[in-house]
Amino acid sequence: MLDRLKCLQNIALQRIEDCHIILVANIREKTDGFCDYIGGTSVVSEFLTLNQYELIIQTLRNIGFEVSGYFDENTFLQDCIEKNFFKSSGKQIVVINTAQKGTAIGRKSLIPAFCDMNGLWHTNSNAYTVSLTRNKYHCDSILAANHFPVTDEYLYIPQHGWFSDRRPKEGEKIIAKLNGETSSIGLSKENIFNYSKKSDTFINELSELYCQPVLVQRFIEGYEVEVPVINVNHLIEIVLPVGISVYGENHLHETILDYEIRKNLKFDFYDYSQLNDSVSRELEKHTINATRLLGIEGFGRVDFRVDSNGTCFITDVAANPHLTKGMSFNYAFTKNNLNYESMILCLVGSAIARHLPQKLLEAV
Repeated sequence: MLDRLKCLQNIALQRIEDCHIILVANIREKTDGFCDYIGGTSVVSEFLTLNQYELIIQTLRNIGFEVSGYFDENTFLQDCIEKNFFKSSGKQIVVINTAQKGTAIGRKSLIPAFCDMNGLWHTNSNAYTVSLTRNKYHCDSILAANHFPVTDEYLYIPQHGWFSDRRPKEGEKIIAKLNGETSSIGLSKENIFNYSKKSDTFINELSELYCQPVLVQRFIEGYEVEVPVINVNHLIEIVLPVGISVYGENHLHETILDYEIRKNLKFDFYDYSQLNDSVSRELEKHTINATRLLGIEGFGRVDFRVDSNGTCFITDVAANPHLTKGMSFNYAFTKNNLNYESMILCLVGSAIARHLPQKLLEAV
């Protein structure tokens, strides 16, 4: 595994003089003019802090890359057209995109779609995969149809009710999530409860507040594990299954990474393979197969809950995992004795490698 990661780093290092890196990201207190949820938790939780943004920029510059940065997708698109980034730079543009301004479904697909249309290289998956993985019910339905371990699920649609009149059983322990959001937006301890028909009021209010369907899953008490993965030209590499602890506890019982815990960084990581190697290998197998099936490219992540018996369930798929130092992708690199600069090099290398002839890639 380390050999492949070092290969991606070498690919990036060999092309420092040939590439111009552009970081497109939304920044707290810098990005403006965006829609947000009124009365609910804010999409700002998905934005980078200025320090996080500057760390990515400075890391790339320390490596030796020419780097530009944008706080806003519109400014990036405008400059691409007006400054003719497609031809005039003399270097190959490589776009690192974390931007997703506003609340619209599929908003993170804008930049990869634009880049693919205009021949700009980028670190994201393709626009379809990015949007697919942001629709939890659609994504999980594909996984379930292909016999992946997912929990029982139900979809509540605003102004319509339960899709196909399917709802949880009376007394079933469930968790209600926004179908199109990440970063625990709209998620609190109140979203976990034993279902009754009276629960429809809470679920309906949640769907109307955030103007989107609510995914209801059977709740799994146990361990939370995130599995970072890298896919380059169908060569898929697991970095490390990363367990999540909250308040020092690995077995989370009913605890989830809700909005407040994420916002206040009240969680830590550990190497899950050291806790349960056999289950860890199973998580890796499911992650590799899900990555291949859903078409995730570059960096991705598959999240699981594992119950006390070691039975695992996929609970989320991320085509755009967080790139900041305090998140599981970087933790997985550090546990492999690789630093943050190595992770950023692998990210850039994964984008470049997609466009290399297979023979050239194998020779690196």
